Amino acid sequence: MMKFLPICLFVLTLPFLNRVPISHPVTPIQEETPAADPFQPVDNMHHFMEYISEPSYKGLKAALATQPKGRKGWSPIKSGALILAETSALVAERVPEGADAEKTKQWKQISLDVYNAGKALYGSVGDYEQAKKHYSVMIDNCNRCHQTFADGKYQLTK
Repeated sequence: MMKFLPICLFVLTLPFLNRVPISHPVTPIQEETPAADPFQPVDNMHHFMEYISEPSYKGLKAALATQPKGRKGWSPIKSGALILAETSALVAERVPEGADAEKTKQWKQISLDVYNAGKALYGSVGDYEQAKKHYSVMIDNCNRCHQTFADGKYQLTK
């Protein structure tokens, strides 16, 4: 019990360590607004898909070809689903250059549909039938995007 007394006293004093005397008013820090978005794409969307999404897609396809066994068997499915879900959230913000309001809306909706299917796939780890179902929905949504924005090229197979 006595070992923890100094720690408890330290924790109790933490809120008081950062106090500024009343005679010194705190000046709020003014945030600078950047002239442009600092997060510009490094390269084009085709390369993004080729180097980020395609390896995850291929890994998922192989991992779901047969029912996974144990934690190690499900690991590549969790990884691929997480990567594809999260990258679709990033992709949603990278609307194709020159897209009008309707195309922007489609882009964001399809990205959200891929995200939701990837998230559901991630959550279905351990249930092979549900995982296959969510994987199929995700691939359908990927293909819908490719049909809409890549003139039907790059269709994925399940």
